[in-house]
Amino acid sequence: MRKEFLLIGKIVNTHGIKGKIRVIPYADSTESFRVGGEVFLKQKSGPLRLYHLRGIKSHKKFYILSLAEIDHINEAETLIGANIYIKKSSLPPLNKESEYYWYQVLGLKVCLKNAEKCLGKIKYVFNTGSNDIFVVHNKKEKKEYLIPSIEDVIEKFDWTHGVLWIKPMPGLLE
Repeated sequence: MRKEFLLIGKIVNTHGIKGKIRVIPYADSTESFRVGGEVFLKQKSGPLRLYHLRGIKSHKKFYILSLAEIDHINEAETLIGANIYIKKSSLPPLNKESEYYWYQVLGLKVCLKNAEKCLGKIKYVFNTGSNDIFVVHNKKEKKEYLIPSIEDVIEKFDWTHGVLWIKPMPGLLE
């Protein structure tokens, strides 16, 4: 997939008879799905197709989307299994140097501030409710570290060099 697109969900079923679709979101909020905005759907085979988001609501662990181009269940059924993308340029701008989108931190090297040691690279991110956790994988040592994204630990995101500088709390790396 081209670098300008970001995967934000997958269509898993239809919802009702008016062409609404049930989506498993890969984003942690509905902000990625903007009403009136563009989404791009991609089946396993075939090109990206442009659709316009008419409505969205949260339903249990799913989002229910209404697309302007789809108004019947038969049309919606053909979309089951499709991945949903948006253009990265359509994401809301970030306000602070310490703010990030998850896709931006994946692959960053994590290094200790005031030391010549890097722990590894961020493999994935998850949220605990109060903060994000970076899962850092070290191939050489075959170890994983769980690094909380909190002010007491994060020193600086160096976006230019692809490094996250941290100052670990006592016991964090043990």
